[in-house]
Amino acid sequence: MGKVFRKSEVGAGKGVIFLAIVLLIVLIALVWKISSRAAPTIQVQGEVKGLGMSTPVTFEVHDAGHHLKQIQVEVLQGGQTFEVLDSKLPTPSWWKFWSRAGSKQATLTARAGRREIPNLQEGRATLVIAANNDSWGRFFRGGRAEIRQDLPVRFMPPQVEVLTSQHYINQGGCDMVLFKVSPGTVESGVQVGKYFFPSWPVKESMPETRMCVFAYSWEVDPKTPARIVARDDAGNETLANFNYEVFPKKFREDTFDLTDEFMQRIVPPIMSQTPEIRDEGSLEKNFLLINGPLRQMDAQKLVAFSQKTAPHFTWTQPFVQLGNSKVEAAFADSRTYNYNGQTIDHQTHLGFDLAVTQHTPVVAANDGIVVHAGWLGIYGNAVVIDHGCGLQSLYGHLSSVDVKEGENVKRGQIIGHSGQTGLAGGDHLHFSMLLDGIPVNPVEWWDAHWIHDRIEAKLQ
Repeated sequence: MGKVFRKSEVGAGKGVIFLAIVLLIVLIALVWKISSRAAPTIQVQGEVKGLGMSTPVTFEVHDAGHHLKQIQVEVLQGGQTFEVLDSKLPTPSWWKFWSRAGSKQATLTARAGRREIPNLQEGRATLVIAANNDSWGRFFRGGRAEIRQDLPVRFMPPQVEVLTSQHYINQGGCDMVLFKVSPGTVESGVQVGKYFFPSWPVKESMPETRMCVFAYSWEVDPKTPARIVARDDAGNETLANFNYEVFPKKFREDTFDLTDEFMQRIVPPIMSQTPEIRDEGSLEKNFLLINGPLRQMDAQKLVAFSQKTAPHFTWTQPFVQLGNSKVEAAFADSRTYNYNGQTIDHQTHLGFDLAVTQHTPVVAANDGIVVHAGWLGIYGNAVVIDHGCGLQSLYGHLSSVDVKEGENVKRGQIIGHSGQTGLAGGDHLHFSMLLDGIPVNPVEWWDAHWIHDRIEAKLQ
């Protein structure tokens, strides 16, 4: 007869097997811990070009297989090591290999400069960012990643010399200032409230002589100060004043009485082209989404288009207005929208509405490069042309678009035909001038005398 196993013996056997499996798993975990040489990854956000009085250094550390144990930032100079950051992170016990405690990713910002390191000297220094994980490789120190950057060290901010004497700006309009910056300056321009207008070299051979077309946006308080801002590769910043006078302007007010017929005509076509706008099932609610949130989305796109600008003017003549056109709405008209006897919205019209006849040919206002050709929210079929140094023109509500993105166009060249696509009550051209994506008054750019006094004479 075969041997009969008691229940206790069977249980003991299973216990031994279970214990053996646990020990095997622990052994595998130990071997993996000891043998692993995987290191974290470090990625610096943005570009650190130098160290100044207090330069921010933002970076992300990530580890796919282990927990982060220690993150350090140091500056090395003249045989000395200056500690800027030493962050020790909690890690789970070695035997809790299943634990999710601890961190596998961290985003940190350290500041390095004279304020944090009083003994730091101008010249050059090495920035070191290091991270260790909790693996047992490399003699129990863990996997280690390290980034080193040799950087200039500067404490003196850039110097600015203003070259143009007096500047006159209409609210909603532009002017141009010329100035020189000291070597090492990597960014400069004019700050007006929340708006920053970057400068551009007057000539490639004169990179430190800068020109900056700036604006006082229609909604900016004329008392808001304008200042030249210059930053160097170490993050040092200079603010410089210059002489200017702002002329306040009162813009026209207008009222629109909305009808069901109008909204039935314009709302569904725009909604069909705008999947990011959720249909609220109501003409009035959908109109408000188009007139408000979609209008803001379009404004953000115009700012994005400005990043595609050429680093020099592409034009030499004043801009042209649509020929024989009647002005139906002007720049910065304040509009009140009424529906069923009640006010439901307020918006500002940031361009000129120009009408001739149906499907009249629309021409490029000046030489440039097409940066957008196609549907553009409330503007319907639209073309945006870049004229260099942040200056662009917008042509909206077109019935047809006859150019494509990337195409070079000439002043007076037909780029499309007028229409009533988008948020338009009838066939016309919506024309806007944009500076760094901010709408400005086109009247100045149509004026040969203004072009000469504000731009050409200064460049000469």
